[in-house]
Amino acid sequence: MIIAANWKMNPQPSDVASLFAGYCGDQRITQARAEILCFVPSCYLALAEQALEKTTIKWGAQNCHPEPSGAYTGEVSAEMISGFGGSWVLAGHSERRSGFGETDEFISAKLVAAIKAGLNVVLCVGEPKERRERGTQNQYVATQLAASLAAFGAETSDWQAAHLKQLVIAYEPVWAIGTGLVATTVQIDDMHTHIHAQLEQRFASLQAGAMPPILYGGSVKDDNARDILSLPLVGGALVGGASLSASSFAAIAGCADMVI
Repeated sequence: MIIAANWKMNPQPSDVASLFAGYCGDQRITQARAEILCFVPSCYLALAEQALEKTTIKWGAQNCHPEPSGAYTGEVSAEMISGFGGSWVLAGHSERRSGFGETDEFISAKLVAAIKAGLNVVLCVGEPKERRERGTQNQYVATQLAASLAAFGAETSDWQAAHLKQLVIAYEPVWAIGTGLVATTVQIDDMHTHIHAQLEQRFASLQAGAMPPILYGGSVKDDNARDILSLPLVGGALVGGASLSASSFAAIAGCADMVI
């Protein structure tokens, strides 16, 4: 099971050291049976390396560019992330898709580039509110997942089988992120079952063992984490706002340990 913190554009420089210290000082995080990840703003990668390198916590960035270098002002490459000890990166987060116009094709390219650079990737997919209301969420997510994995699928079968273990999926219903709305456990279970079926259909022929785990990322908090993480096809959580409190994030990690 994976419990991942997505700090987004937080915290302020004056608070980052104390947040790292809070993570490192809580045994529910440092001694968790779940795998603990921390996705920090890229400007904090060096600080993450200093703070976390002697702990069990893995760290990474929230975004990367498909190219290893070049005239891409403001961007960060997968090689730069790994250069600061990062081993993970997010791809396709809904806030990147909607706020920065990232297409499935672009996300697909960065996913493969990151994997080839040795990073593990959490690929985010999820439907907007109008799709949920119209009852077309399954079709939407299936299309999004297929398009975002197109470049991965274009590689040879041997390559896919060798690198499938570097891929994690996160289901984030867009309508439940920062809105106060929370998906029911039935809705979460239904979508995770749907995504799992899509992954099996796509990757079963590789004979590569277990399918990529599917995290849930929609307003996960310490008061709902145990119910969500108890669902059979939920392989962990991608935690946003609650990850900015070390005690709240530790409580979620503790919930994970209860259900492993």
